[in-house]
Amino acid sequence: MPPQTRIRFYREFLTPALHRSFAQAAFLTLLLCYAEAILIGDKLSFLWSWFPIGPAGARASLLFISGLVVFVLRVAQLHIGDRTSDSPFKTFQHYLLRFEPLQTLGCYFFSAWLFCEVYMWSVPVSADLGWVAEGKSYERQRLNERPIYLRSVFYMLATTQALVHLYYDYDRIVLPIGAPGPVAGSDGESNDKKTPLDQLKLTARARIINVTTRAVAISILGPFLYALCIRWIAWPWTVRIARMIWNIQRDSPPPRFPPYHIGLILRSLIAGLMLLCIWEFSNAAFSAYVGQAPLKNGQPLTTDSRDPNGSLLNGLKSKKEIPRTFAFWELLYITQRSTARKNSIFSEIDRAGGATWAQVLNVSLVTIQAISSRISDFEHPKTSAPLSGQQSHSKVEGLPRLAPPIKYGNVLLSPNKPRDGREKLESTVGSIAKSYGQSGQVPSPISPRAKQAITFARDKLLTNDQKNAINPASLKSVFFDYVNQWLGTPIIGAPFRQTFKRRICRAVLGSPYSQLNPIISAIDSVANLALASLREDQFGTVNKDLPLMIRTFANVIQNVERINQQMPIHWTDTEFQERDGEGRRIEEIELVLEHLRWGLRQLLQDFGPYALDLGLEQAELQACRGIVGSPT
Repeated sequence: MPPQTRIRFYREFLTPALHRSFAQAAFLTLLLCYAEAILIGDKLSFLWSWFPIGPAGARASLLFISGLVVFVLRVAQLHIGDRTSDSPFKTFQHYLLRFEPLQTLGCYFFSAWLFCEVYMWSVPVSADLGWVAEGKSYERQRLNERPIYLRSVFYMLATTQALVHLYYDYDRIVLPIGAPGPVAGSDGESNDKKTPLDQLKLTARARIINVTTRAVAISILGPFLYALCIRWIAWPWTVRIARMIWNIQRDSPPPRFPPYHIGLILRSLIAGLMLLCIWEFSNAAFSAYVGQAPLKNGQPLTTDSRDPNGSLLNGLKSKKEIPRTFAFWELLYITQRSTARKNSIFSEIDRAGGATWAQVLNVSLVTIQAISSRISDFEHPKTSAPLSGQQSHSKVEGLPRLAPPIKYGNVLLSPNKPRDGREKLESTVGSIAKSYGQSGQVPSPISPRAKQAITFARDKLLTNDQKNAINPASLKSVFFDYVNQWLGTPIIGAPFRQTFKRRICRAVLGSPYSQLNPIISAIDSVANLALASLREDQFGTVNKDLPLMIRTFANVIQNVERINQQMPIHWTDTEFQERDGEGRRIEEIELVLEHLRWGLRQLLQDFGPYALDLGLEQAELQACRGIVGSPT
């Protein structure tokens, strides 16, 4: 018996594809760095100012490292789904103690430091950006504050960019989602797909505006932040470092006024624009190229595998988000444009673990049915299990006895009279405790006469309106009015609002990241394969699974519609408005429902005449038609 061929993992095909995308995006970033290296270089020689094998090439290589750091950061924190949490503040709590924020800030700081050093090394001497300011021959060297200020500006830019990176979730790759339905045409890439360069052109204007806004804001606020917060920390540390090389006075005080020369501020603005351009372009290029369809030479990635469907199944069953999402995307492409691969899914019936169609259907329905499971968990949250009786008793053992042992026998007889002082004290304390415990009400710390005085003063000194104002119900109402006003503010209150959109997306699409892309791909793939089975399924392997598919689609539609209509609005969601149901129409949820309804409608339309023979009951068939609005 010949040895069985090893099924190659899906990541063995996906990783080289991502490497190619990485290299293409990095090449464009290198071109940008080369252009900036020419701009900041010395223009004394026309040839050497741009010739790649020379100072311009060395500067471009060093500047490229600043952009490459961003690529490394994106790879380390790459994810696809949108962040799903009840409020921005909960997202902040989730990331507060994690390594990602520190890693983001560190990468941008290193990139800014390297760009700053290359920039100050490249500018002419007339810019006066050296470490020391040369004085007269009889004077000691003085520390130059101009480069300290410039470095501080770059670190301010790094901090701002890191905050923007985390707030707007630059680590997310946005994948396209098309309209439901099979795509007609032969094998090959669709013509309506935007290329990465087209995507970069579409976002170029917005990114240029953002970069310019940040650079101008830092150039305006930078002098104030430097004078108030940074100068008194940066100056002594720079003196300590400079004294290792130059002869500088140990206790050299900073100048009376910071170096706020108009030329230095304009230079910080231009240099900041150049650095921000590298950062923004690196992020945009990475997102555009990595977010391409899983294709190689216009064919699915697993086409080169000895067992293409086996490698694809390995990706579909992956527990990691990246290979699983791309595998479902490739499956959707196959069901829409690759006739040969569709036929192979129907014809492979002797695969280990079950037929290829059965395994594809199982993993797809698990992804779709997970919506109902998440909704059930949201509606009935799990509570922590109480401690077992054995554990609780083990905690009580060993405690000192605070009361006499329990008496056995006839407890209705009058107790014996105390004989010594200890028993008399126990009897007295017990009588007092019984009198308070059996009184039926908690004793008030205020005497009756004090209560009468308070009531008399309230009746004589306060009007009826004042009495109503200090009523506990009125005070509670005033408190919540102030809280609602505070929650309605766009800056202070917005991070704490648990909006309807955030809560339902978490309940339906999962958390901490949305599973929208694999859900849509699974729905369309299963529906496309079922529709194609009428013409291409020679062995009839799909027919027996049609009732399960129809019931699954109908059940998930009903669950999503129910929670969309019945989910209560959180009291912090002050901006929610019903508007005849429009307030509950969330784009992501409507997208899932649209694809589910399309799939169910097509299944009922094409297989309706045979539904009863396949195992569906008449009542189920009528209910499914009512869900999608199809005629009887």
